Amino acid sequence: MLNEIFRIDFIGIGAAKAGTTWLGRILGEHPQLCMSEPKEVHFFNEKILFNAAFRKPNFHKGIRWYKKYFRHCSTHSVKGEITPRYLVDPVAAERIKQHNPDIRIFVCLRNPVERIYSQYNFAYSFVGNETRPIEKAIREEPEYLEMSSYFKNIQTYLQHFRMEQFYFIWFEDIQYRPNELVKEIYTFLNVDPHFVPQSLHRKSNEARRSRFRSIQPMIRLGNYFLVSIGMSGVIKKWKDAGGRDFIQKANSKKLEKSPMPDEVKHYIIEQVREDVAQLSILLKKDLTHWLM
Repeated sequence: MLNEIFRIDFIGIGAAKAGTTWLGRILGEHPQLCMSEPKEVHFFNEKILFNAAFRKPNFHKGIRWYKKYFRHCSTHSVKGEITPRYLVDPVAAERIKQHNPDIRIFVCLRNPVERIYSQYNFAYSFVGNETRPIEKAIREEPEYLEMSSYFKNIQTYLQHFRMEQFYFIWFEDIQYRPNELVKEIYTFLNVDPHFVPQSLHRKSNEARRSRFRSIQPMIRLGNYFLVSIGMSGVIKKWKDAGGRDFIQKANSKKLEKSPMPDEVKHYIIEQVREDVAQLSILLKKDLTHWLM
């Protein structure tokens, strides 16, 4: 069985472009916690998504393959990873439950309209695998709306896990109350809540336009090679030293985004309206501003 050999203690399942990079940073800096390197492992996924088509299923490679991403972690550290694509993959929910039925789960939530526009701009301007205008893309590619169908996706996970195993992170809280939020997150993981991470107020994944799109795949291949030979710690040291951020900034420029067309915004709102209403009831939070 998986949990007889190795298991992680917490996992972030999404949503993409809703604060998972910030979450990964503040978790990775805490001395009692240890994040996988790189952050997204895609181990439990079965579903292949448009915006991560290069990510092939890895579960068949087994737990020893997965463990390589945590070679840099000490024995007693609280371990975890964040892969935003897990949120929309029902098979991933089942596999995570098999791996650790008591795992703690983070879900990052953001206004669906803003999240979709951010994901679209990332795919269009940075990754380059999206070439369609947004009004066409959101109608042809289910992933954009699926990732923002929070209630539907959370309900899938609630078939396998208890509500108290979840911690929901609102994007607005990252922006406006990060100090209180980070203490709550550390408390949820039963580690020292008084630790203050250096990247607490640092903006993550600012919208940018890639200069040379071949650079990111090269970095990805380099990471996989280092992991395969048991050197995930090298990735962490390189990232902690600012190497990753330096290359990303050097290989991109700030994206000047135009406002989302009103007809696209209205279309998205109508598609997610019922899901937002159900989410509001489930989490006891007023979300009417998402539908305006």
